Amino acid sequence: MLRAPWLVVVVGALSLGQAFAAPRTNKTLRVEHGRPILLVSEQSVLLLEFLKEPIADAIVPHPEPDVRHCRARYRYQFYDAATRALTNGQGVVEEIYQTVSSSPAGREIKDMGSRVGISAGDFYVWWSVAGAGERSWIYYRSDSPIRFIQQPQQITFESVGREQFQNYLQSRNVQEFVAAGKTVHVLGPAVFSGDLPTERAASARIASGQVRESAFELKLASLVTNTHYIIESSYELKTGTWTPVHTFVARGSDYEWADPLGKGVDMAYYRIREGAY
Repeated sequence: MLRAPWLVVVVGALSLGQAFAAPRTNKTLRVEHGRPILLVSEQSVLLLEFLKEPIADAIVPHPEPDVRHCRARYRYQFYDAATRALTNGQGVVEEIYQTVSSSPAGREIKDMGSRVGISAGDFYVWWSVAGAGERSWIYYRSDSPIRFIQQPQQITFESVGREQFQNYLQSRNVQEFVAAGKTVHVLGPAVFSGDLPTERAASARIASGQVRESAFELKLASLVTNTHYIIESSYELKTGTWTPVHTFVARGSDYEWADPLGKGVDMAYYRIREGAY
């Protein structure tokens, strides 16, 4: 089990932050600098962190006119389960775009030598600036080996060792279910503080899930008897958008629940948390 298990169910073939055309799509996650990101596949774990820098260091002066040159420095640890080896690395990514023309309809830009790819082991992601020196966007293919990706609230880059890498790798509290053109990613359950998962360990685990007959069916196990659980949904990952759709008090260790997938809904999110209304 993860130290910070949490649940978000993603239905549809769209990204977390923006829509892309099917069938091969990209997913994106906005990340804060100075806090590590964990990417987990079936065979390895990547701990990636962008260094927090003053904006004056992240914006690079450029001799060409109308050029915006932003960069971010990063470091990583790659854990290979087969060899239990840890590989350390670092690098720089940068966006260099020149505005060729600008009109009310939009801007035409020219790439002046951007380097945005980050590769380590079986992981490959793309970078884009979100706030120079402060935050970034991470993009990855929906058909990539990445099983789940998260940015925990409290862990530090230096605190993660082989034991915790192995814990993340062995976790089966994150699963993907695909059927009838729908993709469901399940992470959780969790204890939440506001809209964000906390580092506190949560009871329960996901036993199984499936998309069947236009509904998503979820089975939970290891529930704590007489504990309140809430299932919430949202159509977008924004503060204040979560709506409770089901609440129950565990009368035993197992529980089953199903929710119809709405017609015409391209993307929906679910999360399960402990607590009462």
